[in-house]
Amino acid sequence: MMTVWRVFAVIGIFIATMIGWMILGVSLVQRTRHADDILTGKVAELWGSEHVQRAPSFVYYTFEKEKRVNEETGKAFFVDVKRSHFYEPEHSTIDVDFFLDYRRKGLVWFSTYKVVFDGRYVFKNYGDSPLQGFCEFQFPASGAIYDNFKIFLDGNEFDSQGKIGTCISVPIHLGPREEKKLKITYNSQGLNSWKYMFGDGVTSVKNFILTSKTNFDNPDFATGTISPTEKEKIPDGWEFSWKYKDLVTGYNIGIEMPKKMNPGPLASRISFFAPIPLLFFLTTLLIFGSVRKINLHPMHFFFLSASFFSFHLLYAYLVDHITIHWTFWISAVVVLLLVIPYLWIAVNARFAFLVAGLSELIFLILFSYAFFFPGWTGLIITIGSIITLAILMFSTAKVKWSEVFR
Repeated sequence: MMTVWRVFAVIGIFIATMIGWMILGVSLVQRTRHADDILTGKVAELWGSEHVQRAPSFVYYTFEKEKRVNEETGKAFFVDVKRSHFYEPEHSTIDVDFFLDYRRKGLVWFSTYKVVFDGRYVFKNYGDSPLQGFCEFQFPASGAIYDNFKIFLDGNEFDSQGKIGTCISVPIHLGPREEKKLKITYNSQGLNSWKYMFGDGVTSVKNFILTSKTNFDNPDFATGTISPTEKEKIPDGWEFSWKYKDLVTGYNIGIEMPKKMNPGPLASRISFFAPIPLLFFLTTLLIFGSVRKINLHPMHFFFLSASFFSFHLLYAYLVDHITIHWTFWISAVVVLLLVIPYLWIAVNARFAFLVAGLSELIFLILFSYAFFFPGWTGLIITIGSIITLAILMFSTAKVKWSEVFR
């Protein structure tokens, strides 16, 4: 018979198990965070870092006489001051293709990608005087490799051999009303995101077209960036376009690569949530055990709670070695093999399979597997909880609880 002290003993076992899950969850969070901090830098060194591609600009310098006053003598004098002037591209036509290629280190998946960049720009001198300057092209990341890097000025390839630094300056002479065409191509590799910057602050952009093709679905656009003006589904992914005739903006273009489900954060979320399935499981066993006059001792609940905990413990450390789905189902089979035979021996086969086994299948396995479906997790758990509540209510509606708990 279930007495009040046994109920309190079960509550104590539940609280102790919950504390164990909190410790496990915190350790997983710290382990994942520590691994992420270390491994992100290593992946960036091996593969490449995030890309921020700035638009090239034409810069030329002028020297102007500036009047100054000597503070001691009070006499005025003139000095030559060098001033910088920048021209943004008159036309920009850019094709950039992304090929997602995930990399895993430890408990963390990284969204690494290959990028093929092809930019065509036109710079025009609207004045009546010739301009001698440079077109400055900044590399999107210093920690990256650039294969097939080429620059063409009016169809002629520019020799960029030797030490380059963070940018390349291409000498350009613009006669009165003259325009020059600049083409830049390269293949590179990056991590997590890619951005295209029009300039610093609010920038005027004219005759701009950027077309991007991806080999993946569900791309995201970084916060504070411009959404594409056109998009089209293609066989391998998506094609996005940004087309503007005369744009003034302080925002830029940014694409976030889809993130693969990381086993570390997933394991920690399941561990933090675990007390709720255990509460449902123990409540179900308490109710059906009491109604059917099955004498379950608190030690039975202790071992059953420990089997619940073993699922999360095994999952947390097995996931380092095999995929998250295989880890989940192996852990699920192990815990079922612990609980069902144990209650078969302790009680009977019917209670072990129909009550304990089915409850564990719903509360532990189904509820935990719901975390594999972000956005649907709460709904799945809510529906499962309501169905469970209905079963418990209608199956015990005629039970005289005053006689059960004395």
